Amino acid sequence: MILLIDSYDSFTNNLANLLEVNAGQKVVTIRNDSFEPETYEEFFHSYLPLFEYVVVGPGPGHPSIESDVGIISWLFRRYRDNPDLTAVPILGICLGFQSLCYEFGNEVSRLTQVKHGQVYEIHPISEDTILGDGTFKSVRYHSLYVENLNDSIIPLAHCYETDGKKILMAVKHKELPFYGVQYHPESICSSNGDCLISNFTNMANVYNQKFRPEALGINLTNLPKGLIEDHAISEKSLISDGLFADTTKKQDISLKKFQLGSGILPIDICEHLYKKNKRANFILLNSASIPGEWSIIGFPIDNETEVITHSLDEASAVKSSSYGSHESTKIELKDGQTPWKYISDKMATKFISRDRIKKTLGNYHSRNLPFFGGYLGLISYEEGQHILLDKLEPISSTPTPDLKLAFITRFMIYDHLTNDWFVVSIRENDAEWVESFSEEAAGIEKVDIDSIPFTVADLCEEADKVSIQYDFPSQSIYKDQFEKCQEYLHSGDSYELCLTTQLKISLPSYIQPWDIYKVLTLRKNPSPFSCFMEFDDCVLISSSPERFLSWKDDNEGKKLVELRPIKGTVRNTPDVDINAATEILKTPKEMGENLMIVDLIRHDLFEFAQDVQVSQLMSVEEYKTVFQLVSVIQGKNIKPGYSGIDVLHKSLPPGSMTGAPKKRSVELLQQIESMQSSGPRRGIYSGVVGYWSVTDDADWSVIIRSTFRYTNDKANKAGNDTWRIGAGGAITVLSDLEGEWEEMKIKLSSALQAFK
Repeated sequence: MILLIDSYDSFTNNLANLLEVNAGQKVVTIRNDSFEPETYEEFFHSYLPLFEYVVVGPGPGHPSIESDVGIISWLFRRYRDNPDLTAVPILGICLGFQSLCYEFGNEVSRLTQVKHGQVYEIHPISEDTILGDGTFKSVRYHSLYVENLNDSIIPLAHCYETDGKKILMAVKHKELPFYGVQYHPESICSSNGDCLISNFTNMANVYNQKFRPEALGINLTNLPKGLIEDHAISEKSLISDGLFADTTKKQDISLKKFQLGSGILPIDICEHLYKKNKRANFILLNSASIPGEWSIIGFPIDNETEVITHSLDEASAVKSSSYGSHESTKIELKDGQTPWKYISDKMATKFISRDRIKKTLGNYHSRNLPFFGGYLGLISYEEGQHILLDKLEPISSTPTPDLKLAFITRFMIYDHLTNDWFVVSIRENDAEWVESFSEEAAGIEKVDIDSIPFTVADLCEEADKVSIQYDFPSQSIYKDQFEKCQEYLHSGDSYELCLTTQLKISLPSYIQPWDIYKVLTLRKNPSPFSCFMEFDDCVLISSSPERFLSWKDDNEGKKLVELRPIKGTVRNTPDVDINAATEILKTPKEMGENLMIVDLIRHDLFEFAQDVQVSQLMSVEEYKTVFQLVSVIQGKNIKPGYSGIDVLHKSLPPGSMTGAPKKRSVELLQQIESMQSSGPRRGIYSGVVGYWSVTDDADWSVIIRSTFRYTNDKANKAGNDTWRIGAGGAITVLSDLEGEWEEMKIKLSSALQAFK
C-alpha cells in the first residue's frame, strides 16, 4: 500500500490515480491534519510502517508554516533528527518537494517569475535515472523555489527560464530514500509521470526488501478494523445504496409527439401562456443557440408541485412549499443530514428507468428525451463546498434562497435537431391534459419581434426612465483586491483566483421579469443555456454559454459524467476569424487558466469515476458572438454507491469560478470580495442552474452572463426592485491590473447595454 498525504490540494486525486495505475497498489489518502500533534508518535509507530512508501502531495502555502503542512514537517524532522532510524521511502511533489528541502536546511524563496500552469522542459543532471532518460516536458504550478542546496540534498534536474536562470526541479537525499520533484507529474499536460512513479516504486521495493521486509504485501484486508478508516479521507456516498433501483409499480407516462409550423420556438409557447394566465407559471430551460440541442418547459401546478428551498441562513432546515402558495413547511434536517441527502432521498422514490419508459412508450423518438420529469431549479455559489458560513451576510431580509428546486410532472420538450415537440406528463391518469395541451399548442403564434423593445429601459413609463440606477463597483477598491490576489498568488496560496463583483440595477417594480427575458433573449444574446425561472423569493434570467456538468447513460447503459469548462474568450467580430481567435487564445495566460481548471476537474471526477478522460483539450470553438477556449472532461465507470448528484455536490462551486487549489481559493475570495459593497456573498451568480430527471440524467450550466433578483433584497427601495449582474475574471500572476479591470468593466457594461 501507498500512503498519500494531501495538503488540501485540488490535484490530489489525479496523483492518486497516477500512483494506482503505475504502482499497481492501493493508495490510502490522508490530509496533513488527519492526525493531531499529540498523536504524531502513534502515527509514526502504528500507522506509517503499514505502507511501502509515502507520497507527500502538492498544496497551497509555505513549508515553514505549520498550518499549511501539518504532520509533513514533523515527519521529515523525525528522520532528520534520528538518522539511525530505518526510514520509509518518501516522494515529495511540489509542496512535498519544498518541505523535504526546507526541513533538511535549505531556503525556500519566492520566484521572481511565478509559474502556474506552464509547460517546461525538465533537464536531468544526474546519473540517477528515477526521472527517466533524457529531457521531457512537464507542468509547473509553483510560486516558491529552492536554490543553493546544502550537501544533504543532491540535485537531479533543472529547468531554464527565458533569461537562462536555472530552477531546481528534482532532488534526492544523499542517504535517506527521499526524493522530490518540483513539477507536477500528474497534470494532463505532463509527460514522464508514469516513468517517475514506476521507477520510484522499484527503488522503494529494493530498499524495503533489504531494510523493511515486514512492510511488503500488507493490504487493507489484514489490517485492524478502523485503523485506516479513522484517518483516511473517507469515500462516503451521499445517496443510499440502490437509490436508482427500478420501481415495480406501473408508471403512468403520457406523451404526445408532433411538429409545429411557422418556426414556433419555446419562447413562443411561454409567451402564449404568459398572456393567457397573466403570469409566468412556467420554468424555461431554453437552448437558444448552438451547441444546445434541447429546450425544456416545465409547468408547475398550483398547490400541487413541490418546491424545495434551502438557505444557508437557516442551514439546518429545508422548506417545502406548493407552487403558487405562500405557505411552507419547515423541515429540520436530522443529525448529519444535508439538503443534498434530503433531495436524494426524495428522488429515490421517484426514479423511472429508461427500460420502463421504453416498455410504456415503445420507440417514441429517434433518441432519448433528456428529461422525463424531475427537478428544475438553481443552486447558489454558496451552496457549494468550502464556504466560511460565519462570514456570510444575508442579502435578503428573509432567508436568502441558496437552493430552489421544483419537482415537475408536466412539461414540454423541443428537439432543436429534428424540430419535434413533445408534451409529456408523469402524473397519474393525465392523458387528457396531454392531448388538450397539444391541441392548444397547435394554435400558438410566433412572438411579434417588433413588439419587443430593444432595451429594458423601454419597458419603463417615460417618467420612470430616470429612476433606473446603476451601482458600479469601485475601481480603487478593485485595485486593492487585485493586489491582494497577487500577494496570495506569489506566496503560494493559490495558482488562480477568479475575482468577481456585482453590478446592482434599480428598476421600477412594475417591470415584469418575463418582459426582461424577452429583451435579453430576442434582442441581445441568445445562448446555449438560456433560462427563465421565477420563484416566490427569487428570479433568474440567464444567458449562460457554459455547461458545467451533465450526466446520462452512455451506449452501454453506464453513467457518463461530463464537464465542459470555458476559460478564454474573444469577441466574434468581422475582423476576427477562427485563426485570429486561436492566436489570441493560445497564449500562456489563457492556456494556463484553462489547464488549471482541467486538472482541477479531473481531480473532482477521480473521486467518483474509475475512468477519467480529457476528450477535448483547449479547443477554440466559434459561437455567434464569441470564440471560446473549451475543454471537455468525461468520467466513466462510476464507482459503486455513487451517482451524478454526488459529483455535482462535491464539484461545487464551479472550478472555473473559483480557482485552484479550490478550498484555499474559495476562502481567500470570500475575504477579498467582501471589500466591495456587494459583500462576501455571490448568491445565485456563479452557481448552477438546470435539471435532474427522474431517469437519473441531468444537465447543469454555470450561472454567468445572467441577471437575478431576490424578492426581499435588502437593497430594494419603495417602488423599485434591485437586479444584480455578476462579472469576473481569472487573476493569475500574468494578469495586468488595467487589463483585468477593463475586462471586468466591459463584461458589466455589455450586460448593462440591455438595460439602458
